[in-house]
Amino acid sequence: MKKLFVLKILALILISCNSTSTVKSETSSRGGEILSGENKGGDYKFGSMEMANLSISFSNAFVNEDYSFVTEENFTKTMFFYPEKGLDRIELELAAGIEIMKGMHEPYDSITRNIYDVVPIIPSYDETLTIVMFPFTEKRYRKNGEVETYRFLERHYIKNGKITGLRKYSQEE
Repeated sequence: MKKLFVLKILALILISCNSTSTVKSETSSRGGEILSGENKGGDYKFGSMEMANLSISFSNAFVNEDYSFVTEENFTKTMFFYPEKGLDRIELELAAGIEIMKGMHEPYDSITRNIYDVVPIIPSYDETLTIVMFPFTEKRYRKNGEVETYRFLERHYIKNGKITGLRKYSQEE
């Protein structure tokens, strides 16, 4: 009888401990805070590596001038872009996006990137949106032999599994 009583107590303790750890992991998976705008006070949770990999694949396609990646399989029909210089939002269709990317490559023989890390987050105000952030160093090799080095942070906006926008922040080295 004593053994049965001890086993019941032990089982109760284990169940209680298990419930507590589950609550903690769910609670700690959300974080950050939206500080301004209509979604002020909202927070974030981590997104999937699938969305992070989509952004990294796009980054690699840009560097390698692989414009075949820019399709309706990976992008919405129209997208927005905030270039590294200037504050104006540009709305464009995929064909125009490809032309902008080609123009960005025009003065260079090649471009390389060293990506440091990648973080996908989902805002509390829209569970279908993933924002993927990744900082990197970029070297641009001009056709005249000069080398330009920049540090960038990009935020890719992915809605329902397709890239819908991009913000780019830069710092010249």
